[in-house]
Amino acid sequence: MKFILYAIYGCIIGVANIIPGVSGGTMAVILNVYDKLIDSVIGIKKHVKESLAFLIPVAIGGGLGIFGFSKLLKYLLENFPMPTFFFFIGLILGTVPLIFKKIITSADGKKKFNAYTLIPFAVFFGIMIALSFFNTENSSSTQIQLDFINWIYLFFVSALAAMCMIIPGVSGSMILMIFGFYSTVLGAVADIFKNFSGSVMILIPAGLGIVVGLLGGVKLIDVCLKKFPQMTFAAILGLMLGSLLSIYNNSGFAFNIQGIAAIISLLFGFAVAFIFGNEKLKQKFSKDKK
Repeated sequence: MKFILYAIYGCIIGVANIIPGVSGGTMAVILNVYDKLIDSVIGIKKHVKESLAFLIPVAIGGGLGIFGFSKLLKYLLENFPMPTFFFFIGLILGTVPLIFKKIITSADGKKKFNAYTLIPFAVFFGIMIALSFFNTENSSSTQIQLDFINWIYLFFVSALAAMCMIIPGVSGSMILMIFGFYSTVLGAVADIFKNFSGSVMILIPAGLGIVVGLLGGVKLIDVCLKKFPQMTFAAILGLMLGSLLSIYNNSGFAFNIQGIAAIISLLFGFAVAFIFGNEKLKQKFSKDKK
């Protein structure tokens, strides 16, 4: 029974992870398995049996969620890019209050804004704005030129995305989108049975990066969140807000029927992210489970 339950949790987290702006970490918190997930990854060497008993069904469920939902997202990006990208923008904006609250909350739980948090925010915001002028994301493109440089680049971007997946409120898919690889990886997953060799050539560096990011990054993220939580979340907020220009540019927004649909989609995305990031909702969900 636990295997099936953990697989369902993994499926929900997996679906969340492929939607830019929706955090798999947040879903894990809502499902009340976030601490167990982190502890299982960190303690896998010491408690192999217990860790694998949890991680294997979660990984299976996550894989099913990713492969099952990727085709729908690919279809939406290819046929309705404007509303889809604006939905992503809404999701990111809806997550901002959650991240901002963490920035102004000190380690002792008191509300306190520290001016030094503006430094990591400004640095990462500036980096993302600069990158937006070089962003190559294309909603209709699912392939990249598979030279050695792109393999290495995709590996490191995937590792960074995996590290971000661990953090509640931050979307790993959003990182892929910021660096121009989201449609490529999504297309490779969606078309794996149609174009197996081409998809595998993309998914190998992406998969290796994700494994390295999860195993190597979980401790780094854990240390950063424990020792420098406000600065860490300030940097995350800079990444998120700085990415909006790039996503907007990729949407090809125009004032037409799709443009109106895009605005409605943005509002809907904001509402979804805001509700799922709401602390009271998480607390209520946890109480209901108990």
